[in-house]
Amino acid sequence: MLGRAKLDRFSWLLYDFANNPFSVMIVTFVYPVYFKNEVCAGLGNLGDLLWGLSGSLSLIAVAFLSPILGAAADLSGTKKPFLIASGLTCIILTAQLYWVGSGMVVWGMAIFILANVVYQTGQVFYNAFLPDLAAPEEMGRLSGLGWASAYLGGVAIVLLASPLLQEGDVERTRLVFPATALFFLLFALPAFFFLPSGAKNQAGIAWARSFAAGLKQVKRTLARLDQYRQLARFLLAYFVYMEGVATVVYYTSIYARDTLGFTMAELVRLYLVLQTVGVAGAVGFGHLSDRIGPRTTLILILVLWTGVGLGAAFAQTKLVFWLVASVGALCLASVQAVSRSMVALMVDIEQQGEIFGFYGISGKLSSAFGPLLFGLISLSSGSQRVAMLAVGIIFLAGLLLLLRVEEPVSKREGAACP
Repeated sequence: MLGRAKLDRFSWLLYDFANNPFSVMIVTFVYPVYFKNEVCAGLGNLGDLLWGLSGSLSLIAVAFLSPILGAAADLSGTKKPFLIASGLTCIILTAQLYWVGSGMVVWGMAIFILANVVYQTGQVFYNAFLPDLAAPEEMGRLSGLGWASAYLGGVAIVLLASPLLQEGDVERTRLVFPATALFFLLFALPAFFFLPSGAKNQAGIAWARSFAAGLKQVKRTLARLDQYRQLARFLLAYFVYMEGVATVVYYTSIYARDTLGFTMAELVRLYLVLQTVGVAGAVGFGHLSDRIGPRTTLILILVLWTGVGLGAAFAQTKLVFWLVASVGALCLASVQAVSRSMVALMVDIEQQGEIFGFYGISGKLSSAFGPLLFGLISLSSGSQRVAMLAVGIIFLAGLLLLLRVEEPVSKREGAACP
């Protein structure tokens, strides 16, 4: 029988396995293509803009909610109930996408926006468990294993859903959405039952008061941000390079299908390979982060990401795009896993949820701009290649900003963030 600590970690990793299929099937792979080609049929490049707008609106909402909810969870000791509530709500909304048909643009956008809001806010509470489950010297590895688990979940859902993904069979494609919801529910249950509930703070602030108390705590933290100069610098760099990451996530399927002519069967094969490559990247870069430091590791990753953006923009054949996309998959989980472990090393223990909320702001708000920028450039220029070229430039800018950040020293070792 698993020991308590191992069971906690296993449940945490399994939740990544459970919820990443939402990101794969709804945010990245199936629903984007379904939304543009079926829901927005006949709208051309305007469909790119509407899809980008959907992602942007959801992530703007997440950016403002994340730090408040994170602080509320810290103050009330209820990050686990918050995680459960967000997960169940996302599951219900994901299943509702089955009813979105041709021409239902507003409805298709609305359900996706709400589902993505609760999915992304749930990540705040999930991430905040990391310092509870790993010592500082193990955070990179556990964070990397979390992303590896997520990629395995992606592989599993693509394999399970592949019989439903037949070219031109819209009715079977729609079944992917409730199937994804069911997968999420089944594998999230261990986390709902076994993750530690955590101790409440001094007075155990009630749920009814925790949101207002969280807002006040956020205001106090903003007032003393000058004490977190290195963290602020890192969040600025993270803000920039996550624009590029989010754009790749939201538009890979659409770009591959529209610009390079991938069929649905070819997209299935592509995503199976990319998810598998992502496992190796998450684990490998997670271990590298513990050995050479998260900042140095992130510099290497962003050099590769810059090449991915530029390579995708100039790719003329499916083979070249396969190679470029594989490098992107190697870096996708890695950049998020290493970024997460870097923040975990920079935060005070009593402010885990709140600071991860600000981490959520930086990533989600920037992620709101990236897809919208791609959609605007695609619509105005009439070329997705021009929009993808801008993505490469965004990664380069993020790399330059990261060079201004020092390698972090764990707060648990008594070092203050300069």
